[in-house]
Amino acid sequence: MFGLFFASFFFDKFGAVMTVCAALLTAVYGIIKRFSRADHILIVFSFAAAVTVNRLYTELCYDKIVSYAGSCGSFCGEVTDYDIYDGDLASYVLKGKINDTQKAEITLLTNELDADYGDILSIESCNFKEFESDYLFDSKLWNKSRHIYLEADKIERLTVTKTDSAKLRRVLSDFREHMVSELRVEMGSETGGFLSGMLFGEKQYMEDNVRTSLYRTGIGHILAVSGLHVSIIAAVFMRLMKSARINKYIRFGVVNCIIALLIMTANYPISAIRAALMLDMMYSAELFGQQNDSFNSLSISALAICLCDPYAVYSSGFILSLSGTFGIAVFSPYMSEKFDSDTLFGKLGGIVSAAVCTSLAVMPASVYYFDETSLIAPLANILLVPLCTVSMILGLIFILTGGIFSELLIPAEMMLTAVLKIADITSSVGAFSLPQTCRYMPVLFFTSAALTVFIYLFSGKRSAVAVTVAAAIALNFTAAAVFRKYRDDRLTVAVLGKSGQCAAVISYDGRTIVADLSGHNKTAAYVKKYLTENGFADVDSLILNTAAQSQYSVYIDELKYFPPNNVYVSGTEIIGGKSESFGEKGMSARIGEYDLELSDNVLTLSVGETELLLLSAAHEYEEQAEITVYWGKTKPEERRDGCIYLTDINNFEILFEMDGEYGIRRL
Repeated sequence: MFGLFFASFFFDKFGAVMTVCAALLTAVYGIIKRFSRADHILIVFSFAAAVTVNRLYTELCYDKIVSYAGSCGSFCGEVTDYDIYDGDLASYVLKGKINDTQKAEITLLTNELDADYGDILSIESCNFKEFESDYLFDSKLWNKSRHIYLEADKIERLTVTKTDSAKLRRVLSDFREHMVSELRVEMGSETGGFLSGMLFGEKQYMEDNVRTSLYRTGIGHILAVSGLHVSIIAAVFMRLMKSARINKYIRFGVVNCIIALLIMTANYPISAIRAALMLDMMYSAELFGQQNDSFNSLSISALAICLCDPYAVYSSGFILSLSGTFGIAVFSPYMSEKFDSDTLFGKLGGIVSAAVCTSLAVMPASVYYFDETSLIAPLANILLVPLCTVSMILGLIFILTGGIFSELLIPAEMMLTAVLKIADITSSVGAFSLPQTCRYMPVLFFTSAALTVFIYLFSGKRSAVAVTVAAAIALNFTAAAVFRKYRDDRLTVAVLGKSGQCAAVISYDGRTIVADLSGHNKTAAYVKKYLTENGFADVDSLILNTAAQSQYSVYIDELKYFPPNNVYVSGTEIIGGKSESFGEKGMSARIGEYDLELSDNVLTLSVGETELLLLSAAHEYEEQAEITVYWGKTKPEERRDGCIYLTDINNFEILFEMDGEYGIRRL
């Protein structure tokens, strides 16, 4: 795994330093533990093999496909996946050939074509381009984990050929859609969508704020079809067949078939594949009279996946699944080994240990992928996950019986309603989550995890590991608080959006002002991500300068967990909303020692003798301040020297010092 991470993320000078340090530590540890020559050879071979496999796959597959980016050509491929959006738009994943030569998978965004799995789409001419990662979403890395490296643009002469292939997948897809619809009808859109997410991993039926509340509470993992789902389904069927005295070999085969159908129905999530491999090892150990070892099973399943798919390390689901399973199956049993499981306190200690160790194990990855991590995850997992598990079992019975026993959904709905209500309340408390705060926080978290492993390897004492974990948590909290204080003592202006989108988040001394200039629907999502990532509690003032009537509801929804104290809008006041109009003349405000003015669609911020202007590229403005930022499309001949254009650099912070000096940091 270290070899894969090195080849995937750290194939540079920093990675070389990490590798040397890791090699020295391994050598020292090997001397202490008296590793044999064969042990050292195996370690070196494993690292070299991982790097070789990754680099070969990159050069022979990835680089060849990406070389077509920026070119025009044809493509013919089979539909392997698709999503239907509002407005008769659809996104298709096609597996086929570029120019009848290069095998590849691409995505295609077009009008809904009524194409299904297995149908053939032929594109006579299109432009191939790489995915563009953005502050809001790293689409390039996400698609890389799915082995999709290009998307088609400017499509000409697209034809659809219907086929009868992929029948099983079509049946499972139709069954899934039918059951999701039944669940939402029987339980309501919110709780039905929640249960659908747990059973099938279908998150698109859940509102964004509902998903956010579950992740902020620390139980968002139940929305991914993974070890919890696989183990519950396997345990239920194993128990039923064991009661019916069915041969153990037949039980093993039947459970594997059921899990395979589950994975196919849920669209092949890598976390479920990992869980299925581990479960296979556990049950096969029983078949052959062997002792199952969780750490070995986890390692073997990771090895099997990564040998077949070197780019699995780019998948957040894979990393979170490995981390969580390590926490609950390896870390927790180690820390609670001395607990007496025959006593009540011992059993409770084991439950608490499992929840705490799992939360600690996934914390570094959670901060990296989700901008924050839940601090109440252990308690939430102890109290809420059992309710979700029972609801999931009831929902599973409902689905397997074709929706006959709808009465089972009544208690499931009651339990899930309670879970959503509790999650909504807890997620509104900012103190219950630890934000990323700065780009170095994930590095600090991963370093802390590495230090914990180091202490375990060289001491082997649980007390030393526990002290190290406690010290690491204290260090991370202190670092977050120090950086937050550093930011509060300085005026910070975040310019968010890209090209035709623009909003500014101005913060100083505990006050935060959000000013939306473009009136674009997506801008609020950028603001929400920035506020989440940096741990803001609320917004002092929200200023909507363009399309205020439509933007008001978008911002109020996106900023549910950062409620604005005051809302100022251009034009008339919002109908049915709480706002104050500043008319067409503009407005001015003071944030600490600094003056803010919005006039004639130009945002001006005065910082001593330094002035910041934020305005549309279409705006005719003769003055040029020390910092002038234009948003919107501009022609090269219309650009001014010394200005910043959001088409070149989007989503950045301007951090002012007390003397008026400033620095610009890309987000």
